[in-house]
Amino acid sequence: MKFNRLVLKNIGAFYGNNDFDLSTLNKRQNVVLFGGKNGSGKTTILDSLRIVLFGAFAFGLKTDSAVYLDKIEAKLNSKAKKDHQGLFQIILELEMVENLKRNQYTLNRGWTKQRNSIKESFMVLKNGQPLQEKDVEVFQTKLRDETPPQLLEFCLFDGEKISQVISKETLSSYLNQTAKVMFNLDLFESLEADIETYLKQEKVYTSLSQDEKTLLQIEQEKNALDVKKAEAITELEALDKLLDEKNSLHSELNRQFHVNGGLEKKERDMLVKKMSDIDNRRLSMMEKNRELLSSLFPFVLARDLLQSATVQMELEAKADLKNEFVKTVSLKAFSDLLNPESSLVDNDIAEIYNKITDLLSTDEIQPIHKASVVQRAEILGFYKQVSDFAPKSILDDFKQNTDLIKEVQKIRKQIEENDASSDLKDLLDRMHAIQNEISATQFRKEQMLVLLNDLTEQLSQKEQQYQSLKVKVMASKKMGHVFEIANKVSEVSKLFRDMQLRKKLQQVELEAARMLQIIYRKELFVTRVKINPETFQLKIFDANQEEINIDILSAGEKQILLLSTVWAMAMCSKRRLPFVFDTLLGRLDQTHKKAILEQFIPRCGEQVIILSTDSEISPEQFSDIKGSIAHTYTIDFDTENVRVNKSTNYFGMENNYEFST
Repeated sequence: MKFNRLVLKNIGAFYGNNDFDLSTLNKRQNVVLFGGKNGSGKTTILDSLRIVLFGAFAFGLKTDSAVYLDKIEAKLNSKAKKDHQGLFQIILELEMVENLKRNQYTLNRGWTKQRNSIKESFMVLKNGQPLQEKDVEVFQTKLRDETPPQLLEFCLFDGEKISQVISKETLSSYLNQTAKVMFNLDLFESLEADIETYLKQEKVYTSLSQDEKTLLQIEQEKNALDVKKAEAITELEALDKLLDEKNSLHSELNRQFHVNGGLEKKERDMLVKKMSDIDNRRLSMMEKNRELLSSLFPFVLARDLLQSATVQMELEAKADLKNEFVKTVSLKAFSDLLNPESSLVDNDIAEIYNKITDLLSTDEIQPIHKASVVQRAEILGFYKQVSDFAPKSILDDFKQNTDLIKEVQKIRKQIEENDASSDLKDLLDRMHAIQNEISATQFRKEQMLVLLNDLTEQLSQKEQQYQSLKVKVMASKKMGHVFEIANKVSEVSKLFRDMQLRKKLQQVELEAARMLQIIYRKELFVTRVKINPETFQLKIFDANQEEINIDILSAGEKQILLLSTVWAMAMCSKRRLPFVFDTLLGRLDQTHKKAILEQFIPRCGEQVIILSTDSEISPEQFSDIKGSIAHTYTIDFDTENVRVNKSTNYFGMENNYEFST
């Protein structure tokens, strides 16, 4: 399908007759460029293409109901209605290749106002000849089958819609729907659904045996489990992605928090404990020194006097020992202990006795303290403490106490600043909130893993039941039985759909990688694209075959990734379709915008329609793309006359290229 001409008569902001030549000569001159500021009527052109082609189906409706006509009423030009003009039209000239022959069609969809109602008319000319009413219906049915509204929708790239697909992380779902429509796989899904509906019809269902009914029931349950499993896998992938995002955000907030001197609760508690431990250590040390200074230090000052006392006590102890010896062992008792037959005389014995007593004590001591053994031991021990007293250790403790006080003050200041900072408090609150979200997401992920395992087990059991019962049913039926035929057709359809999808996706991966290598900057060089045929999760890989995290791509880079993938699907589908881009370049940086205009657009087939604002394509970029342009238009809404004015240039930029007319 290729558009050649569009006429809008009293549609949207377009008052009167507005004729646009959309024809393109070849793949080198494949661009029709519309320029217009926001609100000038660019979206009306897009909507008009949908409406003229599909009527009510453009809005997802099946018939020309009152709802459809109300929507049309809203799109009719208000000035024309006020002037009581009776005709509102959208005319589209297009060409289609049918049976290797190029046919020209003119679609004329018009509306007339009759009092408070609207009546629609639709005419089709084929190669200049009007089709009969019956042939018009056949044409519309064929058009919807070969180029359904969903398919055209995937070739109409609305910048806002593409942005939403990216921001809402629905890329996998979008690619899934695109692939089904692009490769006609939705037709096979419809066939399988129709077979299931056919078997459920009362006249067919009642003719089935109980085993056949049970088999049909198991298949329905199996399909339902398949859907739930696919949903669980999709949700798990989304949860994994969400966890990665939340963890990354938490890490970044944590980094900011610490860079700005922030303390988490755990860290704050550790600092409070550290401060308390230092205080306890300091107080214990100072209490010990206080006791030393109050109890020991006075005796250190009177150390000599204490020493004299200990000497006196030792002398008194010896004197006491001598006195006790003399009392216990008299001279006579000592003499008797010696051998009576000894040759020693009394004088000799007395001399020995005196020498022994002198060994115990020779001094005549006047008792002062009269201390007991225990008391003397205590005094001697105390004197040893006084003798061992080292003033330097106390001075060191005082110095250490000063250092500890400074450390405590530093910790206390850090805590106070942390508690007083509202910015840090906000960061901490956000971190706590995100941590709670991470915990909740992790819990949900664990639930989904349990659910997925349960669904997988149920599905396996259902599959076993299904295959076992199917063998029994098929063995009991004759060839050609309706149930057997229906099941075989459904199975072949599913098998073909799966094989075709995998085959096409492999082609798409190659084409998408080739386009991305052309468009992306060198620092993001993509060598491989991988699309999971079950989940449609998209992955890209660099030259080292390492996966590139799609989440770190900018919005513009994600947009290019989506564009390239859908473009690859369109190329691999071998469909002859126009590409329409509505305000698509606004989110791209200059480098990527240049790559899209110079590399991507020329590779989009025979026809590309670009609807752009004046900020999207600069004069320099216009110069870069002019070699690909077949026609240019600028549409501008005239608020005074309430209508759109058009000119055959792009915002007044001169294009020296010779346009075809």
